[in-house]
Amino acid sequence: MRERVREQWYRDPVHDFITLREPLFLELVDTPEFQRLRRIRQLGASYGTYHGAEHSRFGHSLGALWIMTMILERFRHIGVPLDEEWVTVARAAALLHDVGHGPFSHALEGRLTPGLDHEDWTLRILLEPTHIHQVLSKADRDLPQRVAAVISGEHAGPAFIRDLVSSQLDVDRMDYLLRDSLYTGVTYGTFDLQRLINTLQLDGDRVVSLAKGIVAVEEYLLARYFMYWQVYLHKTTRSQEVVLSRMWQRAVDLWREDRLSESEVPPTLVPFLRGEPALWQYLAVDDHDLVYAAKMWVHSQDRILSDLAGRFIERRLLKPVYKVHHSSVPRERLPEVEALLAEEGWPPEYYLAVDDVSGAAYDLYRPDGTGKRKKPILVLDETGTPQEITQLSPTMRALSAGPRVAVNVFVPESVVERARQILMA
Repeated sequence: MRERVREQWYRDPVHDFITLREPLFLELVDTPEFQRLRRIRQLGASYGTYHGAEHSRFGHSLGALWIMTMILERFRHIGVPLDEEWVTVARAAALLHDVGHGPFSHALEGRLTPGLDHEDWTLRILLEPTHIHQVLSKADRDLPQRVAAVISGEHAGPAFIRDLVSSQLDVDRMDYLLRDSLYTGVTYGTFDLQRLINTLQLDGDRVVSLAKGIVAVEEYLLARYFMYWQVYLHKTTRSQEVVLSRMWQRAVDLWREDRLSESEVPPTLVPFLRGEPALWQYLAVDDHDLVYAAKMWVHSQDRILSDLAGRFIERRLLKPVYKVHHSSVPRERLPEVEALLAEEGWPPEYYLAVDDVSGAAYDLYRPDGTGKRKKPILVLDETGTPQEITQLSPTMRALSAGPRVAVNVFVPESVVERARQILMA
C-alpha cells in the first residue's frame, strides 16, 4: 500500500488556497514558535483605527512563502536553473522571516527588549535549540545557519534569494501590501501581483523586471506610497502606538524605582522589566500579555500608569497638534509646550510625543536608499540593459522626489489648541 502523502490547505483571504505538501514546511508551521504568530497582530495597534486590522503575522508569513514559491516556479518556467537546496533555503527564509516579532509588532520594537529588534530574535530562534531549529536541522544540519544568513544579510549563495526575502521588491512587501489593504478595508494597497511576478526574471544574479512589466512595478510602488501615508502613518494609529509605548515606559520607570511589584505585573512580563529575558521567556509573550497588563494597570495606584493604561484600553488617545504630518516642527519652541504640559499636570516625558516617522518600518521607495533592503529596483530597457526604475518611469521619478520626512506632535486633548498656537506662532 502506498504511503499517504500529507497535504495541508490553508484558505487564505489574499491568495485563495495556500498548499503545503513538503514535510519540512508542514512541520515548521506546526512548531510552537510559528503558531505563536497567530497571536501577534500584523499591524500592531492599527485595529484601533481600522477595526478589520486584526490579521496576524501567521497569515502574512504563509503568504510570503506562497509568493516566494510562485516566483521560483516562474523562474523555473523561463529556464532559470535552480538548485533545490537553495530553493528550500529561500522558501524557509520567506516563511520564517518574521518569526521573531514581539507583541504589537513594530509598536514596541526596541522598547520591550532595548538593543534587540525582531530580526535579532528571529536569528536566535533559528540558531538556538528551539523547535524550529530542530525541524530545520533534521532536514539538513546546515539549514538553520543558511536560512539565518539569508535573513541577516550575510547570505553567501545566490544574491537573488536574499533580494526576494528582503529588498525593495520582495515577497514580504508584496504580501503585506495586499493583506493589509484587504484587512483595513482600503484599496490603496492593491496591485496586480500575478502580472508583477510574470514579468520578473534574473539578470545575472539580480532580480529585474522586463520593460513590459514597468506598469506592474509602478502599481506596486504606488500601493506602497498610498499605504504608507494613509494606513501605516495614520495619526490615530501612531497615537495609539505612542500611548502603548509610554505606558510600558512608565511601568519600566516604576519598576526601577521599586514602585511596581511583581504582583502588579503579569508573570510573563516580569523578565522584560528585569531586563534581558531568555529566549523561552520572549517566546512566551504575545499581544494578549500586553493587553492583560494594560487591564491590570488601569487599577494601578500610580496615577500616570493608570491613566495611560486606561487611554490604551478605552481608546482615549493623545491628540495630534497638526491635522496632517508636517515636514518639520519648530523644535526650539518645544520647551514652551513642555512647560505648558507640566503646568497642566501632564508630565511631558509621558504626555508629549514628537513623532518623527522617517524611520517607520513600512517605508517609501527611495532609489538612493542605503542598507541591505535598499537596493534599487531594476527594469530592463529596450536594449536589455538594467536601469533603475525612475530612469524609465516619469511617475516614479516624480514620486520619489517628494517629501521623505513627516513629523507630528501628540499631546493630551485639553492642551491641543494651546500647543498648536505655540508651535505655529
